[in-house]
Amino acid sequence: MSAHELHALRHPHVVAFHKFFSEYHIYFQTGAERFRVSIRVYETDDGRYFFEQSHYIRTPVQESANVLTAETHAGPHHALSRAVESITTYYEDALGQGHRPAAEWFVRNDVY
Repeated sequence: MSAHELHALRHPHVVAFHKFFSEYHIYFQTGAERFRVSIRVYETDDGRYFFEQSHYIRTPVQESANVLTAETHAGPHHALSRAVESITTYYEDALGQGHRPAAEWFVRNDVY
């Protein structure tokens, strides 16, 4: 964030803030259709980055959806890479075990 932004946002009653940095849409083949997952990257008030994703993944080889706890990264590319990895690792694992991809694998993130 610029010095002007930081100055405007710093106030005794504001306990934290972050800035929208970028949004990405990635697509997965699920049969004849493509399924879109959106990823938003934000910059925090201390210059780190985090992501939010529109969907989590829960394949037949997982016990539950892969929901990541809040984690911050040194740069926006690290946050984006982690977001993509959080889905593709499980997707590839399920394909490797012979499962066919399905839209039902993607679990909506209600706070996105």
